Amino acid sequence: MPKSALWTLRLSIAALALASARNAWVPGSAINSWLFMKAGLPESVASGVDVLGAAIMVGVVISALVRPSRVLLLTGATWMLCVALARWDNPGATADGLALLSHALRIGALLALALLSSQPDLDRRPSAGFAGWVLLLGTSLTFIGHGIEALQHSGPFVDLIIGTVKSWTGQRLSQASAEKLLTVIGLQDLLLAALLLLRRWRWIAGWMAIWGLATALSRVTSMGVDSWHQSVLRLANGGVPLTLFLAWHHLIGLSSITRKP
Repeated sequence: MPKSALWTLRLSIAALALASARNAWVPGSAINSWLFMKAGLPESVASGVDVLGAAIMVGVVISALVRPSRVLLLTGATWMLCVALARWDNPGATADGLALLSHALRIGALLALALLSSQPDLDRRPSAGFAGWVLLLGTSLTFIGHGIEALQHSGPFVDLIIGTVKSWTGQRLSQASAEKLLTVIGLQDLLLAALLLLRRWRWIAGWMAIWGLATALSRVTSMGVDSWHQSVLRLANGGVPLTLFLAWHHLIGLSSITRKP
């Protein structure tokens, strides 16, 4: 597996883990809300779980950058899964019903690196091919989730488009125009997910990488630098497809049924 692809994955994981740790430490994670509001546990217990989660994700940051630890990566993936389940079971917004889809890429990234780090040979062992499919499936599911959310004309997405257009052009886009753009974007996301899964063309992963990075950075262009953690959390939306693009023939190409573009 090319070092560029492996480091792209590691840096993507470090970024999402850093932002996840910040979210657990400062405003409180979705797990905190679920434990306090849904399970009825004391606030001190919910806060303590968040501190534990933040510590786990800081460990994932260090592990991803220095020496990937399978135990830490799997623990981090479990934390991210719990965050998604908490959002899904105790939704604070309509889009939270899609939390399992929107978190699939993040969870998949951690699982894939755990698979790739379990043995030194990154090219020949079966787990490398399995890791590639974990990344492929996670990416597709997240794009499906975002596509559905866009087609629903999610309020935060509308605000994001209006804010980004105003930041770049100085012009205010109407809500109706933003919703039309979201319809196009939603259809694009669903089409990309379908093509990645069904046709398995490398250039699709490349376009998803560009689009994922652009949408991640739009959080800062729309809401300002104070929202840096929102962008950093989503950098993996571009980083994971980029990993697939860079290591396509090492990961997806290991399967005998892979179709070449």
